[in-house]
Amino acid sequence: MLQKTRKESECCVLCGKETEYTRKTPISERTEYIECGGQLCKDCYYELYVKKKSDFIEFVKS
Repeated sequence: MLQKTRKESECCVLCGKETEYTRKTPISERTEYIECGGQLCKDCYYELYVKKKSDFIEFVKS
């Protein structure tokens, strides 16, 4: 198995951490990709989208 180099790896646009995707991975096959924003790592995506959305849903239910 070939190991990807830092140049080939896509990095999170917020924290700079390497993601599991290479630059050649089509956007349609990625998770945590934000249109017009870029690729996020799983941690940043959770903090920005999943956690906030969950908090909002909790607030609306009350």
